[in-house]
Formats: sequence, C-alpha cells, structure tokens
Amino acid sequence: MNPPSASETVMPRGVAELHAQFAESARLEQAVKANLSGLGYGG
Repeated sequence: MNPPSASETVMPRGVAELHAQFAESARLEQAVKANLSGLGYGG
C-alpha cells in the first residue's frame, strides 16, 4: 500500500480550518451587526 499523498493528508486539515474560520467569521459578523445596531446604525 502506498503512503498517503500530501493532498490526502493536508487537504482535510485545511478544509477543517476553513470551516472553522467560516464559523468564526459568521460569529464576528453577528457581533459587529449587534454593535452597530446598538449605536443606532442597524437596519
């Protein structure tokens, strides 16, 4: 059996990091919107 290629070992970790960053981005976006709304700039 051949050892896993670099893409087989690196990509899943990179995709997991990307998903975590998307989640953090969404959380931060909501915090910014809430702060703007609190300052009277919300929709």
